[in-house]
Amino acid sequence: KNTNMASYINSIFLFAFNLYGERKPGHSSDIKRRFKSVDELLNRLMVFGTAGTVDSLCHLNAWGRCSIPIHALQAGLKNHQLDTVDFFLKSKENILSPASGFVLPDQTPAASTQSLLRNVQALCPALDLLRSAIHDTHTEAQSQQFCDQLLSITLTFLNTQTKVLLTSTHELDENLQECVQILDGYISDLRRYMKKFPWPDTCVSPDAPVSSADTEQEWQSLSDEVRCVCCCVVAQGSWDASVLWSYLTSLHDGVRASAWVCSSTAADAPRWPALAPHIINHRSRCGRYLRDQILDLLARQGLFVQSEIEDFQQLLWRLGQARGVMHHGKDPPVPQEQEFHQRFVLHCLENSLQYLLYCYLEHYRLTPGNCPLLTDRNLEASVSGVSELVCGVCGVSEPERVFGASLTAAQVLLPGSQASISSMLLEGHSLLALSTIMFRPGGIDQVLLLLSYRAGPFIQKEIKTNSEPRTDFSHLNILTLYHLCLSALHPLDPSRLFGWQSANTTGEASSEPPHFSSSQLVSKFAVVENLDFLYYLSHGRPAFAFGVFLTQQLLDCSNVKLQVSLAADQAYSLGLLNFSSACVSAACVCFCELLGVCSLKLRVDLCVLNLVLRLWTQTCEDHRDALSLTPLSVPVEKAGKLVSGEKRSAQELLVHLETAVRDALEKKGVCRSSYEAAQEWALPVQFCHLHALPLSPAFPQDCARDGQWLNFLLFVQLHNYPLQQVRSLAASFCPALQSHISLAFQDLHPSSSHQALEDQGSATHALPRDESPEPPRELFQVLLESQEKPSPWRFLLSEAVRQRSPALSVLAACHQAAELLQCLCVWILASVGDDVTQEATAHLQESPAHHVWNLHDLSVLWKTLLCRSKIRPLIRGFQLFQRESPLIYMLHMYEFCSDYKDYQRAKDKLLDFQKCLLNLRSSSVVLSSDVLPVQWVESQASVLLLTLLKQSRTQYELRRLLQLLVDMERLLKSNGPDFRKLSQLSQVLSDTPVPLSACLLDHYSSAGLQDECRTIMQQLQDLGLFTQARTVAQLAELPLDCLIINELQRDLCAHRQKRQWERQETRLSFWRRCHEQLETDRVQPEAASQFFLTQAEVRLSVRSPSTSKPERCLLLGLAGHWLSLCDPPLPVCRLAALEKRQWQSRIRWLLLHTALERQSLFAPSALSQDSFQSLLKEFSFSRMAALDDPVHLSVSGLPAAEDECVLSGDEREALAALVAQLLDEGGVSEASRVCRYFGLFHRDVWLVLKCRGLASGELQPELHSPDGETRRTPSMSSLSSFVVVPSPDDQVLVQLKHLVDQCCSGKSYCKQVLSLYELSKELQCSFAEISSEEPEAVLRKVLLSQQVDRYKRAQAFISVQGLQPDAVARLVSTAVLEGLLASAQEGETGEKSRLMYGPADGRETFLQLAKLCGDPNLVGTKLMDSIPTVPLSELSCTVEILILAHDCFSLTCNMEGIVRVLQAARHLSHSHLAHGDGYGLLVRLLTGIGRYNEMTYIFDLLHQNHRFEMLLRKKVESNVRLKTALLDYIKRCLPGDSEKHNMVALCFSMRREIGENHEAAARTQLKIIESQPWAAITADLKSALMKVLTLLKDAAESYSKAVKCVKLAKLVTLQLHFVTQGQEQRVINLRPADLQSTIVSLPRCYQVFVLAEAYDYSPDWAELLYQKVILRGDFSYLEEFKRHRALSAGLFEDISKKMSHHKAPASSSQNLKKLLSHCEDVYTHYKLAYEHKFLDVANMLLQDSKTNSFLKDRLGT
Repeated sequence: KNTNMASYINSIFLFAFNLYGERKPGHSSDIKRRFKSVDELLNRLMVFGTAGTVDSLCHLNAWGRCSIPIHALQAGLKNHQLDTVDFFLKSKENILSPASGFVLPDQTPAASTQSLLRNVQALCPALDLLRSAIHDTHTEAQSQQFCDQLLSITLTFLNTQTKVLLTSTHELDENLQECVQILDGYISDLRRYMKKFPWPDTCVSPDAPVSSADTEQEWQSLSDEVRCVCCCVVAQGSWDASVLWSYLTSLHDGVRASAWVCSSTAADAPRWPALAPHIINHRSRCGRYLRDQILDLLARQGLFVQSEIEDFQQLLWRLGQARGVMHHGKDPPVPQEQEFHQRFVLHCLENSLQYLLYCYLEHYRLTPGNCPLLTDRNLEASVSGVSELVCGVCGVSEPERVFGASLTAAQVLLPGSQASISSMLLEGHSLLALSTIMFRPGGIDQVLLLLSYRAGPFIQKEIKTNSEPRTDFSHLNILTLYHLCLSALHPLDPSRLFGWQSANTTGEASSEPPHFSSSQLVSKFAVVENLDFLYYLSHGRPAFAFGVFLTQQLLDCSNVKLQVSLAADQAYSLGLLNFSSACVSAACVCFCELLGVCSLKLRVDLCVLNLVLRLWTQTCEDHRDALSLTPLSVPVEKAGKLVSGEKRSAQELLVHLETAVRDALEKKGVCRSSYEAAQEWALPVQFCHLHALPLSPAFPQDCARDGQWLNFLLFVQLHNYPLQQVRSLAASFCPALQSHISLAFQDLHPSSSHQALEDQGSATHALPRDESPEPPRELFQVLLESQEKPSPWRFLLSEAVRQRSPALSVLAACHQAAELLQCLCVWILASVGDDVTQEATAHLQESPAHHVWNLHDLSVLWKTLLCRSKIRPLIRGFQLFQRESPLIYMLHMYEFCSDYKDYQRAKDKLLDFQKCLLNLRSSSVVLSSDVLPVQWVESQASVLLLTLLKQSRTQYELRRLLQLLVDMERLLKSNGPDFRKLSQLSQVLSDTPVPLSACLLDHYSSAGLQDECRTIMQQLQDLGLFTQARTVAQLAELPLDCLIINELQRDLCAHRQKRQWERQETRLSFWRRCHEQLETDRVQPEAASQFFLTQAEVRLSVRSPSTSKPERCLLLGLAGHWLSLCDPPLPVCRLAALEKRQWQSRIRWLLLHTALERQSLFAPSALSQDSFQSLLKEFSFSRMAALDDPVHLSVSGLPAAEDECVLSGDEREALAALVAQLLDEGGVSEASRVCRYFGLFHRDVWLVLKCRGLASGELQPELHSPDGETRRTPSMSSLSSFVVVPSPDDQVLVQLKHLVDQCCSGKSYCKQVLSLYELSKELQCSFAEISSEEPEAVLRKVLLSQQVDRYKRAQAFISVQGLQPDAVARLVSTAVLEGLLASAQEGETGEKSRLMYGPADGRETFLQLAKLCGDPNLVGTKLMDSIPTVPLSELSCTVEILILAHDCFSLTCNMEGIVRVLQAARHLSHSHLAHGDGYGLLVRLLTGIGRYNEMTYIFDLLHQNHRFEMLLRKKVESNVRLKTALLDYIKRCLPGDSEKHNMVALCFSMRREIGENHEAAARTQLKIIESQPWAAITADLKSALMKVLTLLKDAAESYSKAVKCVKLAKLVTLQLHFVTQGQEQRVINLRPADLQSTIVSLPRCYQVFVLAEAYDYSPDWAELLYQKVILRGDFSYLEEFKRHRALSAGLFEDISKKMSHHKAPASSSQNLKKLLSHCEDVYTHYKLAYEHKFLDVANMLLQDSKTNSFLKDRLGT
């Protein structure tokens, strides 16, 4: 059905391809004909189309999916085309299926799986590409979705292929296992990029019950990979141990694998299947480290894998990792203990470990009885003394056995000697001989005794006199140590003893106590022996031997070389004679190396002898019947002859050696012509070289017989076989190989050293060609010739230079003695052209072929190649010869930057260089001579970086390079450029046309950088780029003054071009901004002053005087302001000149302004005037302290007449007005200066200065006032609250008041002087003192005075002095803080006079202080700001500050301040008070602030810390508010805590609440009783009822309206009565439905009344009386009822009705008749008697005279 669609799609595709070269459309058959293959077609379609269209085309035409080329996949990944990736993976999905390829009938399964392995390996490049794409896009936010989808597709493909491999066969061979490992490696790498990896934390037991829903949900949450593995595990079998173990180890899950191993031997761990050691051995898929950990755990449990049990060396190592061979058990911790004993004994014997063998035998108590190996005769023959050691261990008491063991031990201790007593005596070991001879069988030989006792004459004497030849040991008991000591002692002579003590006055004895170092004792009794170095070597101590040799042989030696040679020969001989002793032979080798003699010959001979000994030992074991064979005899004999230098012995030993090597290769199963065999045959060849023997032909002959020509050539070349011998050995090859080898060797020349060996043949073969005088060109010829040179590697290097062959330098580096530095230089020189070579070797004075290269030469090569951009030879050379050098990373960085412009990869290489360099610096290992010095590496790295920078073609490349090199200046210890500054400078210039000069890199210095930056700054300023210029100046640390001023001038020019510049506000704003800019940039004051002064001069040339005058005044003020900031200060005259110029401008401006006001109809803008005046005041000269000279405040020098003025009349008037304004503003000093500048007489200035002079005492008071009388004007009324009534004798005060009245301008200043004068009198201090202080300090003194009205006086002082509220608030807050801190630290002591405020002053005192500033909010804010300055140890001070701040804010209803206080209080409570036992402070904070609803958290804190009762101890004024808050808190937050409720109620005498609380508690207790079953009467029930009764009584006593409590108490009393009587009747906690039945069951009537009152229930009394009286006849119940309630007629009628309705028993009639007798209503009595046929009663009533008349009347009616 898709035929038409297929044709349509094919036509479209062919049309698309026709656009690229095809002409005619066609269908699928045409498509196949037009292209070489379907793959080509689909590949082209993939390039020009999409993967989806390719997939559709394959599906419609039934084509298999083609193999997409790798470049198409790469392009798809680059363009984020998931369909291309999906199509690629789908095309590879069948590569691992069994039917993926054609299988030949005779094809083996191994070949089939090998093809699968090749398919997987061919897929690796694509998988690497996918993994790289996932890694690159994983961290990109915009590619996250693509990365997730690509990861999902790739993991699905890998899991599918893994599943195919695991399910296609039951057993994986090596090829399939490698396939799985490859795929698993990719899965493990990609697993890191998964968002959630669903591995459970713990392993779930297979027997654990799991719900199906949870299982399904967990299964769905697993990834496809985990599901696949689980399916594979299930397919292999449920919980198969081998599969599970392979899976866990493949994941390297060491935790669970270890848990499984540990639980395999535990009885209570059923959740893991059984794990056998063979599974661990064969199914482990982990690395060596985890495998060793698992095998260690297994060994600690006594389990071992079979491979380690077979390898005894590995088994011993594993035991060492576990618990050791000799653990605390009675058997070794291995299976097959007896076999292990035998193997260990043999191991000790083979390695001469006698001490270890002795310890082992003693530890396990091994004897010939329990260890059969110890009885083996061959064992005794091979190693002497084992049986004796065994006897010693077993503790045999026979003297013969002990004697033999002692001899064996002596031989072990003294190697090299025979096991006999005579040997011990001859070697001087008398004590050892004496201890051994005691157990000699046959008695003690007297001769031996005498020999052994030679050193002890006393013992010898005693032995002679007391010993006879005996066969037993009984005589030994006679001669004891005591006898020997007594016989040796002289008669006691006290004068000869203790001569060193002061009590001995004989003076004959020695003056010092005897000791072992005494020269007398040493000379008489000591045995002094000098041990030579051979002794120490025989005991395995080479360091001591070397030290002895230096002190004994070389100390006074004249021929050191000869002595060293002799010592080396002796060590060589000793080592060969003791070749079987590892410690002795190793000591000899070490001694030779210490002497500086090559130990190669000794080491080779030792290896040869031990190898031959091993062969002979094995031969003896194979021929145990031949008793004449001894393993050690032949090698020892050969070693002795080898020492003597017999060549024949060396030849015989070579034969044995070749046999031993062949035997070893056969045992190992190594091919005789393999590379491994060549390594074994190296020893015989080396032996031949050292002993001048013909080289062993064994291995070359084997290679020739096997046709291994490559191994043949390598071996003969490596071991330098003579050419003639090689030709003879080549004859063993087959004819074809023989001809090839002959052709290869026909041009070789024999070396002279081998001529003698070549002449050993029957005939001498002539060389085929004559020697050429030219240097050899063929590689092998050069190599062979180099072997004849004293230094082959140097010859190769020279040939490499001559022939320009870098490979020869590599071969030269293979020599052990080669210097890699010279090889590197030659490689570089041989790899470049002639021009580079000529330049690089121009400094050499000799030929490069014979030059010895050094670091300087390498530096020249380095710099030359870098300058010519020849980077590849350097990279390759360092990779070959300096693999660990950090410079490799620098070279790669150069390559990425210069060739590829890949700066990101260059940055990575640069980081690698930094890490490598740091590691090289911090390495504590001594570096070899081949490693380049760190300093040289740093310098060459600097050369590379500078070269790279100089080679930058564009500024962009330079900038990118500098960005990379920012962090390099702290690594490279050189005087190179500061890359960080250069990078920053390049970044600044990136968007400017100004380039960074290259000459800066050639000769870099700080001064050069600054010069370059100055040039750049000037260029940037010319371009108007002031921001960049500023950055450049900051970078070079250049001054910014000129730059900033130029920038301001630029801005000024720009503003002047705008129309807004005509507005005064714009200009004033600009000048303020200029001032702020200069201030921010910290420009030099002189430069800033000159800038403003220049602009002021410019304003003089402006034609508009109305706008230029005020602006000029401002500029002059700014110039003066900056001039006053100069340090050191400038002369005052300069400031005075500027001030005078400003006042001249102000005068002219005022005149002009007045004239304009008269002429204009409109008033000038008040806004502009105000802004100008504010700026003028801000930069006024009156603020400059340099101009405030005390002389200006004196009357002297002040103009006294108007004639002295230099101004005109209008100018004088204008100046007088300005001075008056200045006086009103308080500028007295400036007004005085202005008057002096212009000679102006101003009356108010004179009055003000006179007022001050009188107060300060500079002027004397006049007797009379100027007008002759004293007047008190109303103007003084404002001071009446501050000043006291003046004394009539105080003329100064009188005249000051008079001057205040006379003054017009400056009156406020005069009032201040007056107030300060009077205040000085009160405070008893001088006016000068008080006037020199700040107003705040004076106010503080006023407040510190202990006067009643000090607050009133302070308020007056504040108003007179004009103190700002902020200053007053600051003073008050500081005083309060000082008082609180002083109170907290010192207590309320006598220091009150120093404090303005103390906590004891109370709240009202504080509020008076707070009101002084006019705004208490300011005080509260200041207090809150001061909290951080309070130490944490003074938390009480912080609490009081919060309380006082809250009072300030509450006084003005400042909600923001209150909220701030509450927030701070909450933080303080939770962070400090609650954790530091500050509960009292919590209570103080709560009650002090008093906002209980907002601070309930304090209630919580007190409750949580069991400090709630502290609230009840606090007696505060707001008792009612606290009580209400507490009750409200308890009701809301602690509804069930009756204890706290009662506590609060008792504290505040709230009896009603107490009663309610008791009542609620009682009802709660009743609910508790109700919740329990009413089964039996218990003591708990009685106690609970008593508790309820007590609570109800307390409640009834608490408040009068407790009627319910009384009723309920009666009910509980009744219940207690029943309980006490043992009755189970329940009357409490009854439901309404149960009341009637309970009432009926009560026996007494009063009980019914109690129950009815308690439940507020009205019972059916008729029913009760019917039941109790009529049916039961209980008339006592009726009597009780009558005492509480009267019997009504209706009650009787109701009882009668119940009697009529119920079938009552016969006796009830008589009870009713009796009951009716109690009825007082005669008619009812008669009526009921008649109805119930009590006729006798009716007749009696009718006949009774008392009732007769009434009844007749009633019956008649």
